[in-house]
Amino acid sequence: MNRGLHSCSPEHRRALSRVSKTKLVRIIVGSLAAVMPTVWVANSTPAFALSSGSLTISGHGWGHGRGGGQWGAFGYAVVGGWSANQILQHYFSNTTIGTATNENIRVVMTENDGYPIVVTDAAPFTVASTSFAAGSTAEIVRLNTGLWQINTLKPGTGSGCNVTAPVWTPGPSVTEAQAIVSPNTAIYSAETQANALQLCMPSRSIFLRGQIVAADYGGSPRTVNVVDVEDYLRGVVPSESPSSWGTLGPVSSLPTSPQIGAKPAGFQALMVQAVEARSYALSSLGEFTSPSGGQSYADICDSTQCQVYLGMNNENTITDQAIQATAGEVMRMDGTNAIARTEYSASTGGYTYGGTFPAVVDEYDDVCIPYACNPNHDWTTTLPIASIETLYPTLGTLTQIQVTARNGLGDMGGRVISLDLIGTGGTIPLAGYTFEWNFGLKSDWYSFAGPIAINNNSPAQSGSTTSTPTTGPGNGYLIDSAVGGVETFGDAGNYGSMAGKYLYKPLVGMASTPDGKGYWMVASDGGIFTFGNAVFYGSMGGKAISAPIVAMASTPDGKGYWLLGSDGAIYPFGDAGNYGSMAGKHLNKPMVGMWPTADGKGYWMVASDGGIFTFGDAQFYGSMGGKPLNKPVDGMAATPNGGGYWLVASDGGIFTFGNATFYGSLGKAPINNGAWATSFSATKDGLGYYILDSLGRVYTFGDAKFMGDPNHSAGWQLVTYAGITVTP
Repeated sequence: MNRGLHSCSPEHRRALSRVSKTKLVRIIVGSLAAVMPTVWVANSTPAFALSSGSLTISGHGWGHGRGGGQWGAFGYAVVGGWSANQILQHYFSNTTIGTATNENIRVVMTENDGYPIVVTDAAPFTVASTSFAAGSTAEIVRLNTGLWQINTLKPGTGSGCNVTAPVWTPGPSVTEAQAIVSPNTAIYSAETQANALQLCMPSRSIFLRGQIVAADYGGSPRTVNVVDVEDYLRGVVPSESPSSWGTLGPVSSLPTSPQIGAKPAGFQALMVQAVEARSYALSSLGEFTSPSGGQSYADICDSTQCQVYLGMNNENTITDQAIQATAGEVMRMDGTNAIARTEYSASTGGYTYGGTFPAVVDEYDDVCIPYACNPNHDWTTTLPIASIETLYPTLGTLTQIQVTARNGLGDMGGRVISLDLIGTGGTIPLAGYTFEWNFGLKSDWYSFAGPIAINNNSPAQSGSTTSTPTTGPGNGYLIDSAVGGVETFGDAGNYGSMAGKYLYKPLVGMASTPDGKGYWMVASDGGIFTFGNAVFYGSMGGKAISAPIVAMASTPDGKGYWLLGSDGAIYPFGDAGNYGSMAGKHLNKPMVGMWPTADGKGYWMVASDGGIFTFGDAQFYGSMGGKPLNKPVDGMAATPNGGGYWLVASDGGIFTFGNATFYGSLGKAPINNGAWATSFSATKDGLGYYILDSLGRVYTFGDAKFMGDPNHSAGWQLVTYAGITVTP
């Protein structure tokens, strides 16, 4: 399916809201650590009559607005007469056009996550050392032993990708390194779908250049296409910008390449897309790792979470020429010369967001020429008030909306940074993008009108990117990254970090001291790093461990801490007691998080299937073990008195047990743009919680206060953020 901008359907336009794939792993509150993965939970039915009436919401743009704008690039080309290089330098003004070599990139085929790899080819192909005849179908299945079994489709039970009721003949078992599907290279060089590998996925099939390889993601199979970058772009560029743009506008004398010659002005926008997509891909190398860290198994994915990649299914000669005209060109950051993470969105609304790349006016975002008008520059929608009250049942009857901060760029005061929903049951503070995603808006640049009290202007239209919280306990948090960086928000203090220092393994967890004047950080090899008044009580760094460390937690008095391995092993230090572990015992799924009891004389562990394990004085209140999950559980947090706990999942779903209260989730209103929730932590009083997503965005529920996040800070960096720690 061509997901280009020339289509006016919402599905097609949403596909062009570009996001980065920066991953975040964990959120930590106070002295306790928590992690998270995936599941949706419906909200409870409000105990009050829902309001009638609707809000009218008007806004600008489609997507995050960072970096480039696709409609703007098209407008600059066909109306402004700009060259591709001029457009790129406008959006990415702190970069310089450079070059990069054509190398292989590993693409995760996300629809096939968790499924066996089923491949066919009209020509002969091989899997490991097994040869398959033209037209045959092979299946690669991950075994519990960690090996991969190569099966053959029994004749008469299907052909090609038509294998809805297949019968497989078991074949040899091979290691992951051997589980590689290769085409007949002599025939494949003809570059036709008929001679290429065809991957059979649950709802569709896709023809792919290069090889298809198997990867293990914490016991779950992943399918990866290994293809060189220039061939990869042939499946990306026409899936991100419509190839028809290359035929629009007057024939121009603007540069393309000697082999291609003069083209209509719109062709320059496709050249911009090619350079952006190439730079984004090459800046992503090594980003996909297993849940416990370690060696990378892929670089990028095929969805809007990264860049839309449809293999050979959507290739087009016009976009092929745009790729050829810019062969090897990338944007490199001034100063470091690193390849820039050139994000882009469908429509900036007329002003880019800023951050890594300076914010600029996007003059031609509202382009409208025959056969091509941006439908997203201005938009209006209606939202029933009852839908807000249903999603946030503790709000009661919605009586007022107060926008508390905007970014100060463009009309209305710019994008909404934060707002308060005020009702008869209390106030719900939200980040602007949380409201955007929960209710399906096109961007976080919007204003309200309706039958309730509304203030669309933040108290001080200063252009500040965050609201100023009241100082005091719990009015700040830190967010740490896998490479050792620490960012502070609210009144949280920064006592140092490992940023810019050599790390043998990535950081996976963090815990604060009881008074919030220091913190520990832990790497996946068990190495401990102390800052502020945090005391070093020992570590597993340099010692033999049975599985990577996935979490840590401090004792209530801060005079010790526990480290948790993915196999359930516990490593106590200082006054942390060893109350038992799952080391050496059978686990259906790996451990992903832990939480100590209030007195520190016990702890809970949680596995990715939602199974709960109790030790010491920790009480069992239920689990998701053995129950169906949309996504794996990634962590937990206990209530302050230890009478219950929350489990969290990577789609932001929340599961409550004991006296843990449900204050809302992201599960009923999934995060858009393909991002995923990666971390969770409760507030000090247990009356709310935070969720962190893969793009560095913080979502608040209950009494959790939004005080900013890495994604919307001027210093936002393209790293893996590892956790959030709330001040005591």
